[in-house]
Amino acid sequence: MTRIIAIANQKGGTGKTTTAINLAAGLVRANPRHRVMLADIDPQANGTAVFLGVPFAAGPRLDGVNTMYEVILDQVAAAQALQTVTLLEGNGETAVGKMHILPSHLDLASAELELVNLFERERRLRHALAPIVNQYDFIIIDCPPSLGLLTVNALMTANEVLIPVDPGLFPLIGLNLLNRTIEMVRQANPSLAISGVVPTLVDRTALARDTQQELAATFGSRLLPAIPRRVAFGEAHAAGQDIFAYDLSSDSASAYADLVKEIMRRG
Repeated sequence: MTRIIAIANQKGGTGKTTTAINLAAGLVRANPRHRVMLADIDPQANGTAVFLGVPFAAGPRLDGVNTMYEVILDQVAAAQALQTVTLLEGNGETAVGKMHILPSHLDLASAELELVNLFERERRLRHALAPIVNQYDFIIIDCPPSLGLLTVNALMTANEVLIPVDPGLFPLIGLNLLNRTIEMVRQANPSLAISGVVPTLVDRTALARDTQQELAATFGSRLLPAIPRRVAFGEAHAAGQDIFAYDLSSDSASAYADLVKEIMRRG
């Protein structure tokens, strides 16, 4: 069975896209036989920009190139929008595996309004991926930082939700709203479950420690390995690389490697 994991949090700045990028790449690097797709349903298209370049995600649309916008509006089949990415070792020369990206573009921002009057608007992504879903072991969906129709589409498609949470009071408050949304979606998609909560942007402050303690008390065994706050993530994004290609020996890469192992173990 394909594991479809939505990376969701309505709050921005939680490391959501960083987690989606490095989880998808990490799954391929852990086992090149893993068939992995990164589905970018975030109109900010940051995950797409890392792997395919900023012009692809935010520049003029290229003739014959389709994105999530066309897919979710049922203008093309999902297979017609897929892009293949070769993951390289840090030397930039040795290929370690490949994965597919269903890319986003800034144009996707207008799809939220266009979806409002469409039939089964909350199931558009689920229907679009249905013909190809069994071709993958993992589909990682990078959601927008909101609880709008695009995120609901992702939750209707997924069977797991991974929630990145940065330190602070407001992220903990926001979790209650996300939990309510997930419970509502489960009425139509009963297979959906929270597979884990990932503490992100963790540093040595008391605030980070208190947040982790609160998450542990609330989620227990669903609390996943923490991800440190490091400038290396931003540098890796700017270089168009996942953290493993950018600096495999860093504690940043080790943290995501631990997360990947735990996700695989729980599967």
